[in-house]
Amino acid sequence: MLEKDRSLDSSAFEEVFDRVTLQSLYELIRRGVFEDFYGVVSAGKESRIYYARSRDSAELAVKIYLVNNTEFRRTRMIYVAGDHDFEKPGLGLRKFIDAWAKREFRNLKTAFEADIPVPKPYTVHRNILVMSFLGSDGVRYPLLRETRYSVEEYSQIYERVIDYIFKLYRNARLVHSDLSEFNIMAPDPNTVYFIDLSQAVPLTNTYAHILLMRDLRNVNRFFSSMGAETWEEDSLFRELTGEEPPSGLTPI
Repeated sequence: MLEKDRSLDSSAFEEVFDRVTLQSLYELIRRGVFEDFYGVVSAGKESRIYYARSRDSAELAVKIYLVNNTEFRRTRMIYVAGDHDFEKPGLGLRKFIDAWAKREFRNLKTAFEADIPVPKPYTVHRNILVMSFLGSDGVRYPLLRETRYSVEEYSQIYERVIDYIFKLYRNARLVHSDLSEFNIMAPDPNTVYFIDLSQAVPLTNTYAHILLMRDLRNVNRFFSSMGAETWEEDSLFRELTGEEPPSGLTPI
């Protein structure tokens, strides 16, 4: 069952659910990927995530990339350097966004199969990505920035986050590239999830190590602000890569 999201006015509804996106949603329903489609869970300038349920009542997150964001391509080129899917002549904005959704599905699948705690990817169709819902009964788990733990608990979470950064690099051969308190879920001090892997890059990406250094700095900044003791990011970088950290380079 697909109902109009009552949280959106008419213009916002049309911004998300253009004709092609609606056709794609109905195609996913026809395939049996999900049966019930509910309201928006989170909304950003580039995508919206909706709550859905499959026929067997599994909770799902349906991420819909907006197809009218003219700045999308310009702000993503650093992450697709060397990716042949994005170097095709005449690749329009719509096809670029569709390829980006497939890229996130591929990154999630790689990370999930490497035992990194990420949403389980189910399928992708055009600009729509379907994955497991991280939460319960339509209420998502809290982002790290939304949590209120003790210093000791933040220290515990920090160790898990660093461990998963290492595993993502070594086992999945990926760098998250946008890791911060906004893209980590921590429902309790013993449980951590990495989300939004759309910008994750393979180690072959020209900027992979610069982006890794940015992830380490962002993570250390947050946990230091919470009073947790952190490891020096240059030392973490050397331990993980066996190389000296990049200096004076900041990808924007």
